[in-house]
Amino acid sequence: MLLIKNLPLRFLYAGLIYFFIGSIIGVANFLYSNSFKVVHAHIMLAGFVTLTIIGAMYQLIPTITATPLKLKRFAEASFILLNAGLILLIYSFLQNYEMLLFSGLIYFIGVILFTLSIYSTIFEGLKKNISISVIFFSISIIYLFAGIIYVLLVKPFIFQIHAHILSAGFIALTTYGGLYELLPMLSLRKLWSNKLAYLTLIISNIALIGIFYGFYQNLDILLYSGVLFAISFYLLTINLFITLLKRPETHAGLDISVKFFIIGLIFGVVGITIALINALTFKLTFQHVHLLLLGWVTLTIIGAEYHIIPMLTWMDKYADKLGEEGIPMIADLLNAKLTKFVFYVSIIGTAFLLFLPIIGGVMLLSAFLTFVIDMFAVQVR
Repeated sequence: MLLIKNLPLRFLYAGLIYFFIGSIIGVANFLYSNSFKVVHAHIMLAGFVTLTIIGAMYQLIPTITATPLKLKRFAEASFILLNAGLILLIYSFLQNYEMLLFSGLIYFIGVILFTLSIYSTIFEGLKKNISISVIFFSISIIYLFAGIIYVLLVKPFIFQIHAHILSAGFIALTTYGGLYELLPMLSLRKLWSNKLAYLTLIISNIALIGIFYGFYQNLDILLYSGVLFAISFYLLTINLFITLLKRPETHAGLDISVKFFIIGLIFGVVGITIALINALTFKLTFQHVHLLLLGWVTLTIIGAEYHIIPMLTWMDKYADKLGEEGIPMIADLLNAKLTKFVFYVSIIGTAFLLFLPIIGGVMLLSAFLTFVIDMFAVQVR
């Protein structure tokens, strides 16, 4: 990965390696009675999801704010520290729990350097313009910070708070921001309502604060806050689907990335609704977690990477050769048959996961590994 000069691409490909490993461990987890649950969760969330988000932010925020990335040496160092911290963290879970604090600190230093680089870029960009997506990204980083500090310093440690700070705070709000930026852009449409997007921002953060407080003090507040967060998700979905109903700027069909976003949102609505039902009936099931993290977040990430990885690769390899013969289009860097396979098998596998976990897990594994192979093949096409 260090051979890839483009920093966002380096993060994205590192994330794909963790995705490959985590997917295999995920299926093994079903077969061996959740023996690898903690390792699987951290490889997928601290590895695949978080490194992909960081790589995407290193690309999207300078682009959106029209500002070159600041503190580039910090950004470069964050790649090394985050990967080193994660590898040591996995080793700690498997072999030596005494190293958990040390590995967590290394990972946290990487997060600090990432934050300094991104916030410096955002503050410089404030002089030009700011978008709802950048605001979502800025706030989500605060939750990333809070989630790591919580596990390192706060005693007694409550797992549900740590998990919700990072999943509902950092990951979900980042995905909100990414969808508000990428879905209108890649569907060649203008976002239906900026006001509704800002309302989503306000409601989701009020709900998150209530959720964290509710775990400590009041289950009623926890329930009401969960309902409020679900409302923010429904508003996000409504805003984006009405956007898709608008007439596009051209008559081209929907981009594959947008198709993944749409399916992800549908799974997300089902997942958040199941979460509400679980809360009202005081039942805990794994379905809503996997629908949200696999069906919504992961498929949204895959959709985004189908745009970002070929685009950055094309820019690195062919931008300075524009006008010469034999230069491929960005879409030519993808394999259309493999893309269709990943799309349809991901949908079917996620659905099967709810009722036949092993079959669904194997289907998702085949789709995800195909996706990873296809993304690496982009580099040699």
